[in-house]
Amino acid sequence: MLTYIGIGGKEHAIRKRVDQIQISDCTIKHVEIDFNDFGYEDINGLLGLDLLMEAGFTIDLLHLEMERKA
Repeated sequence: MLTYIGIGGKEHAIRKRVDQIQISDCTIKHVEIDFNDFGYEDINGLLGLDLLMEAGFTIDLLHLEMERKA
């Protein structure tokens, strides 16, 4: 069990290695993901910056868009 401390307080998660995840048309294989129940109805999940950087995503905060250059 992992413990994170952030703006919402203390959160607990379990880290698991998954075969793959898919974000739009990008598939990332053999990645470790932390699973947690945040307890918020409007949050389905969070993508970590480490994963997004490894996959080559660019985040446009002005337009709230995310793009991956092929």
